[in-house]
Amino acid sequence: MRITGWLAIGAGVTFFAADVYLFAVLGAAGWNIDMFDDPTALLPWLAGHQRLYQGLWLMYFVSQALLLVVPWRLGEQLNDRATGLLGTVSVALAIVGVAMFLAAAPVVADAYAGGVDVLPLHNVTADFGKDLRLLSEVLLGAWLLLVGRRLAATSGRRGWWALAAIGGWTLLVAAWKLLDPELPLEDWLAFLLGGAYVVLGFALIRSARPRP
Repeated sequence: MRITGWLAIGAGVTFFAADVYLFAVLGAAGWNIDMFDDPTALLPWLAGHQRLYQGLWLMYFVSQALLLVVPWRLGEQLNDRATGLLGTVSVALAIVGVAMFLAAAPVVADAYAGGVDVLPLHNVTADFGKDLRLLSEVLLGAWLLLVGRRLAATSGRRGWWALAAIGGWTLLVAAWKLLDPELPLEDWLAFLLGGAYVVLGFALIRSARPRP
């Protein structure tokens, strides 16, 4: 499980770094969080900062690619492949959603700069990609909740209930965001998830060490 642990750590660090990049680097370039819900403000900014914007989604893509095998490998260790499949599906959906943003950003930016009305295309792509991401987070939250409970039961360590709590919170916030797109709580969820992946990764590495 050592390699799986390092993959989880890499996913967590990259996920956390992507959120820092979002608020620090893009923020310094004139971006703000409200632009995600205001395409008339986002598109002019995107036309002049295409590479920066693609960098964000590339970082998210890398984090999810690193995470992809972690749920299945952990499910095998816990003899619970159904839960492992749940986590794998959640990550796969996230990868599809991120790939959409990564591919669409340069097309939309170039078309907008050329004077083409791309607002309908942007809205369809953004809404579909956002719904995929939120559905992924609902499933991811359920996976973390189930894994945290299972690890707490098998190891006897109460600290794993913190992972279950993070999963429950992720599930609640993502489901709520699907019903209420203006909910601000989801904007900061990546910091919490990034930290959870890192802690999970170190725990998996520690469990793989031979005991004297």
